Parts: sequence; C-alpha cells; structure tokens
Amino acid sequence: MDLEVIDFAVRGATLGTLLVLTALIWMSRIAREAQMAFTVLAVASSSKIMSHLADGPGVSAELIWSLKIIGTLGAFGITWFALTIFLDEKRYRWLWLVSAVMITIAIVSVPIVPQIVPALRAYAALHFIALLALILYSARGDLQDARRRLRPVMSAFLLIYAVGQAITSTPIKGFQSIQVALSQSSVFWLFLTVFTIWALKANLSNWPGETVPDAADKPTLQERTNEQTALVRRILEAMDAGVWQVEGLTVGGLAQKVGAPEHQVRKAINRGLGHRNFASFINRARIDAAIKRLEAPEASEETILEIAFDVGFSSLGPFNRAFRETTGKSPTDFRKQALAQMAAA
Repeated sequence: MDLEVIDFAVRGATLGTLLVLTALIWMSRIAREAQMAFTVLAVASSSKIMSHLADGPGVSAELIWSLKIIGTLGAFGITWFALTIFLDEKRYRWLWLVSAVMITIAIVSVPIVPQIVPALRAYAALHFIALLALILYSARGDLQDARRRLRPVMSAFLLIYAVGQAITSTPIKGFQSIQVALSQSSVFWLFLTVFTIWALKANLSNWPGETVPDAADKPTLQERTNEQTALVRRILEAMDAGVWQVEGLTVGGLAQKVGAPEHQVRKAINRGLGHRNFASFINRARIDAAIKRLEAPEASEETILEIAFDVGFSSLGPFNRAFRETTGKSPTDFRKQALAQMAAA
C-alpha cells in the first residue's frame, strides 16, 4: 500500500481520536487550566493534520497557510498541558512557556529563513527532553494516584517525540519526507490512543490536576480522631513528634515510620489531609514550627534567617514564599503583629 495513503488514514484516525479525547477532558473534573491547555494542543494538532489532508489542487493556499500557522501552537499546547498537570509550582512555568513560544516563532519563520530548520528541530528536541526530565524529577513527591499513573504515558510520548526531533534535525540519506511524516503521525496517533484508553478507564472524578487545595490549617489530632482513618492519625502523630525534621525525609521514609505501605501513605496525605505533593506537606509542618517561634516573646531576638534554617529551609527566599502562601503575611510582619497583640493583652 502507498505510504501516502497510510499516512492519510493515520491522520484521519488521529483527528477522530482527538475529538473523543477532548470531549473526555472537558467531561472530567480536571483543572480548568489543563482543559484549556489541552484544547490548544487539540486545535493546533487538528489544524496541522487538516493542512496535510487538504494540501492539494483546488484548495485555497490561504486556508492551508492559516491551518499551518495554527498548527505551530502544538509545542506550546503540549508544554502548557504537561506543566499544568505535573508541576504544582507555578513560579517558573512562564520560562517553559516562553521556550515553547520561541519554538512557535521559529516554525513560522522557516519559510523566510529555511536555514534554521536543523537548529529548530534540535532546540525542540532539547526543550522536550528537559520537559521530560522535569516530569520525572517532580514524580518523587507526587501524592496523586491518577497523576502518577499518567506520568509513564506522557514521559514515553515526550521521549519518542524528542528523539524524533533529534533524528530529523539533519537530513538522513534514504529517509524520505513521507517516511518522516508517517512516523510522526503514527507516534502521535499511538500516544493519543493509549491516552484515550487510559482516560476511558480512569475515574473521571479523580483525574490528575483535579483541584485539591492544600490544607489551609493543620488539623489537631482530636479534630481528626472521629473523621479520619487510623493511618491519618498515625501520620499526624509522627508529624507532631517531629518526623518532619528528619533530613531528606521521603514518602517511603514516612511510610516506614508509621508502619504502612507507601501508596497508602500517599493516598492518606492527599485525600485525608489535602496535599497534592509531599513537599507542601512537609513545608506546612515547618511553617507551623516557624509560627510558634515567631509568636514567642523569648525568641524575639532570633533573626528570620536563623528560624528559617532551624525549621529546615535551605535559604530565606523559599521560606518567605512558603510563609506568605500559608499566612498571607511576611515573617517579619507576622512577628510584629503577633508580639504587638501579646503586649496589648
């Protein structure tokens, strides 16, 4: 069978799969930002596919050009979607999105400066390899089961895509453009098919990225006794006993302390205590300890930096950010207000 016919069929199947998957995404309780990001990816991918399907005699050149321009947003869409799903920390997200926008701008510039194609493909490969590394690195403290199950699928796709970009960054003798196009469309369709099957089996009420706010206040053991499981109580007891002070504490280490399987500890912290990742759970305990120090008149001579180091932060910047996110105030303002209230009492 002609390779062009196979490529045409694969692209048509990909369009249908994209429609089904986009509908599933919007039916789920996944975070709205993730829904929007995937929609950008779906629209860009669909436009790119349709530009290839419609590229022929009798088709308006302006239409083909418009579809190809929209299709250049694919790198931005998949980057935005991956960051929204897997990265809880939003502080550096803009750097990744800027990198994706640079890829889009470079693709649009190819007709004007065709010499940039090898560099563009190499840069795109590096971008997606770095994104893959970020996804794998952030898996260590992930507490959401659905998100952990999705990581291998997304990681495999990004790896294959990055390798494909690296391979096609320079011409290869005997490797025709239709073979490259068919390989890329097949990989994308395979990924979407696997993702769709996973989505159909997943509990739509527990999709990765679901809005599960971090606990605003650490509950006392008495408040949790009647409403949480024995495991949650053991975790809280361990935290009250100071297990959070153990250097390099991991979910596995905490699981050993409380005598429970690691996956059960992850679920208890996520669903029982409202934390999406282990770092936020530990940081909350550190901030609680810092609050007690800042409220204590006898500790008024201690500097903010000393307190930050003592409760386990390696520098002042992360401590200030975590403290402000928890209390809505800077450590300095919090201390002034707390000590003033005590003096007036």
